[in-house]
Amino acid sequence: MTEVPVEKKPPSGVQEDLVPERVVDGLPTMYCFETCPFCFKVKALLGSRGIEYSKVEVDPTFKTQLKWSDWGMVPVFVDVGGTQVTDSNYILHYIDSNDSGSFPRMGEDPEQDRWMDFSNKILGKSIVAVIYTSYRTSLQALDYVTRVDNFSFGSRLINKWLGGFIMRMVGKSRAKMFELPPRENLQYQLDEMSKGIEGDFFGEEEPNGADYANFGILRSMQGLNGFDIVESHQVVSGWYGRMQEHSGVY
Repeated sequence: MTEVPVEKKPPSGVQEDLVPERVVDGLPTMYCFETCPFCFKVKALLGSRGIEYSKVEVDPTFKTQLKWSDWGMVPVFVDVGGTQVTDSNYILHYIDSNDSGSFPRMGEDPEQDRWMDFSNKILGKSIVAVIYTSYRTSLQALDYVTRVDNFSFGSRLINKWLGGFIMRMVGKSRAKMFELPPRENLQYQLDEMSKGIEGDFFGEEEPNGADYANFGILRSMQGLNGFDIVESHQVVSGWYGRMQEHSGVY
């Protein structure tokens, strides 16, 4: 019996193939969903540096605008020379390395690496468990997402009601990853996260990669179920406000 090869995604980070034709208006270009937590990471860094960029909103259902990329997920960042970079944390490092180089590269600062990994592996999964803690909160979230993101009217209706059910199942699966119930777990994770905020930011006086990574995750939760936990946290609420002001992403 002949094995059918499984197509693998390219590794995260800078991709070999240049795609200058994907640059819009001669500016660095980000392919994104408007409400995507990983996209908010990149928006926060670009905003904080005052970097002008083009934004291409990807159709969340068919991802038509991203068919050219083997990565197939948002965000994808393309610089003015056509270099394609995938995976939000890698994008943060790439942008900073070509700008001010104000925070350490991956592998140079274990603490920064730890908290950047935390944003994806722990915090991102923790907020999903809270946002989609019931079918009602899932519908509320999908109603918001389908209004803000680039859904067609018909696609919006389908994705709101069917997506609400699917994301409720996803929320359940994420909740099972942690010992505590979703709200208690998020509170606990914010308590843990606050231990890494030394001074005003993870980077002390100025934000580093960990600040942008974790801010992006929490920004996607703003206005949805459970954000009150962030707003009432003694340390994280102040840090969150400083990151909003610093990045201009409100």
